[in-house]
Amino acid sequence: MRGLFLTFGFVVAAFFPFLALYLDGKGLSESDIGLVIAAMAVARVVLNPLWGHLSDSTIGRRTALQIGAFLSAVFGLVLAAVDGVGPIAAAGFLLAGAMVSTGPNIDAITLEHLGAERMSDYGRVRSWESFTYAIGCLTLGWTFEQAGIGWAMPAYALACVLVFAWSFAVPRDTPRHEAASGGGRLGTVGAVFHHAPRFWGFLAALFLVWTGFNAAWNFIALKIVSEGGGPLLVGIGTAAGGLIEVPMMRSSSRLQARLGLRRVYVLGCAVYATGFLLWGSVSSPTIVSLLTVLEGVAFSMLFTTGVVVVGRLLPSSLYSTGNSVAQMVGFGLGPIIGAGIGGFVYEHLGTMTLYAGASALALSGGVVAWFALRTPELDRPLTEADDVPADPSIAPPEPLG
Repeated sequence: MRGLFLTFGFVVAAFFPFLALYLDGKGLSESDIGLVIAAMAVARVVLNPLWGHLSDSTIGRRTALQIGAFLSAVFGLVLAAVDGVGPIAAAGFLLAGAMVSTGPNIDAITLEHLGAERMSDYGRVRSWESFTYAIGCLTLGWTFEQAGIGWAMPAYALACVLVFAWSFAVPRDTPRHEAASGGGRLGTVGAVFHHAPRFWGFLAALFLVWTGFNAAWNFIALKIVSEGGGPLLVGIGTAAGGLIEVPMMRSSSRLQARLGLRRVYVLGCAVYATGFLLWGSVSSPTIVSLLTVLEGVAFSMLFTTGVVVVGRLLPSSLYSTGNSVAQMVGFGLGPIIGAGIGGFVYEHLGTMTLYAGASALALSGGVVAWFALRTPELDRPLTEADDVPADPSIAPPEPLG
């Protein structure tokens, strides 16, 4: 499990912090970049539920992970080879469609491995990904500064190959969901809402906060560069955010035990709202880069809590589908609105308008989550987690520096 997260951290580092700069280097305008990111988000909306259904009911989680990692490497190289907004959008669509089978299945495999008793330790395992993400951001930022941003997609493809190779160390699983457990023609997707009607409210909160996130995050690199920074400064900022994720995720089980899942999630929304507002208000590229540390703090609280919420609401046979549906909304529908409209707002209405709007959306997500997650299972402090000793073998090293 540690190896999966270690290798996947480099995949994330090679892609998300530098995507806008990479597309800008191919000659796309801000609006074109928003359209390409929106096209990738459409692929996530369409294919996330399909991958979740196949993982839980047909081919298994390890096989789905392997297919997605291999195809991600292939389509990453295709994206590197094409030019023009149309071909780039098409290649991005294929890449995103393959990419969505990796993260949700890694999370589902981890939840299954931990079991219900140690589910709150997910953050401790997930922090290994944050550790290599931080190292990757710093290393790749320096590399792209020296060699050019055009190396981003080859680096991404190589990282995907590493995930594919390491996945063979994970035991092959047998799908355990049966159609009789509910869902009808919608398969495992319908079964998710059959087992947990409250999932609808959780998805509404996800949509709001991750729409705001995508509007803010997808253009932060362009803002840093427009103020006089470069890829290295972008890498330094995202690395700082990744490093802060390590202690934050390691402490997530204690935070959830003291406050409960609902309060931790709402707190993460508030941190995001504050960070987005500061990103739009500050003009110094160095300070903006350092302020991305707030993204690491908020992401740690929201992502780890969100995965555990899925684990608490659903049976283990639906973990992949639950995580896939959550990511379909947060990283599929969210980017369509956030990045698609965000590119237009950034180009025509200005930076402050974009980041003020993103902040308002994050706050709205926190308000919706406050009501949607108001149930004893999610609201009360998870004091029972204090009785389950954490496994020191899953803890990553302390952050560098």
